[in-house]
Amino acid sequence: MMFKAFGIGKFTGAVRLATVAAIGALAVATASTGAEAAAPIKIGLSITQTGPYSPPAVFELQGYQLAVMEINKAGGLLQRPIRLVSYDDQGNPSTAVQLYQKLITDDKVDLLVSPYQTDLTSAVAPLVNRAKIVMMCLAANVEAFDGKYPYLVQAMTQTSRYMVPVIDIAAAKGYKTLALLVQNTQFPIQLGEGVEAAAKKKGIKIVFKETYAPNTTDFSALVLKAAATHPDMIVGATYLADSEGIMRAAKAQNINAKMFAFSIGPVEPEFSKGLGPAAEDVFGTTLYFPTLNTKGNQAFVKAFTAKFGRAPDYHAALAYASLKILADAVNKVGSLDQAKIRDALLNTSEGTVAGHFQVTKTGMQIGYSSYALQWQKGKQELVWPQSQETTAPILPHPAW
Repeated sequence: MMFKAFGIGKFTGAVRLATVAAIGALAVATASTGAEAAAPIKIGLSITQTGPYSPPAVFELQGYQLAVMEINKAGGLLQRPIRLVSYDDQGNPSTAVQLYQKLITDDKVDLLVSPYQTDLTSAVAPLVNRAKIVMMCLAANVEAFDGKYPYLVQAMTQTSRYMVPVIDIAAAKGYKTLALLVQNTQFPIQLGEGVEAAAKKKGIKIVFKETYAPNTTDFSALVLKAAATHPDMIVGATYLADSEGIMRAAKAQNINAKMFAFSIGPVEPEFSKGLGPAAEDVFGTTLYFPTLNTKGNQAFVKAFTAKFGRAPDYHAALAYASLKILADAVNKVGSLDQAKIRDALLNTSEGTVAGHFQVTKTGMQIGYSSYALQWQKGKQELVWPQSQETTAPILPHPAW
């Protein structure tokens, strides 16, 4: 009896040990499954955080960061948190290619958003397309969205539309001639073509056109040549540094025109900081403005300003909107199936803080608009179209 009792005790203890082990194994398995379920969805990009193109690119990055924060606060994506995996490409296309290769092969990101600037997006497009990963693109040129790269979706206004509001203002004032200065890179070249087409449509003659290298710092000779044609308008297809350089040269040489207008540069706060009084009354074009009555815009402006200590520009707004649109598409699909996400994006027609998002069946943006702003008394004012203006445009540009 003692032996049997001992045996039963051993058996009972063994059962207890086995039960504890089984519970432990189940707990480990459950924890492992939970950890896998909670693994973040990774969204990758390179972005120009240093160098002359960095001011608007950093706005883009901040727009993405705010969108990620809000999506995670609302419960994440597919019940998983999302994480932004970003690197500094320094504005170099070959660096961007290397970084997107790293994002795809090493970081194994689930989704992509594009780098800043058309040249970099064009450089990484073949790689992204071969990987068959959806990439929302803040690239305005249209070549990448004609069906050649089906996994790219354009998330901003087409380049050809950028400067149309400026031409509309000039035509309304009766201006007849235009000098066009174009940086010799992809985005400005296509933008310049858009300016020419819009000017021709309004009966404005291009009396001077010249391209210049992207590393140009002295614009004195170029501005003098343009001024010799006595144009009503001097328009630049530019980024920030060259738009500032052109205005410095115009002021230094007492070059006058009825209107000065540039792409990219005047949108950035640095334009006024860098130029001081020379920034006054200069026009720019923007794809967004904080005063627009668009879906969720007031809350976006408040949240962005609280987090980053400054109002958003159009790069921030479009980045924020594109990530929200991408998240909505993933939720609609209910998985990370790239082809299904792409198809959901191609069928999206939705309001955002930046306006109405809608693309063609090849991913080309047809929904967003463009606006004109002007620096007046040290701040930006939205001056076109009249239905959205915060104040009327000041013209002609005062003489130096």
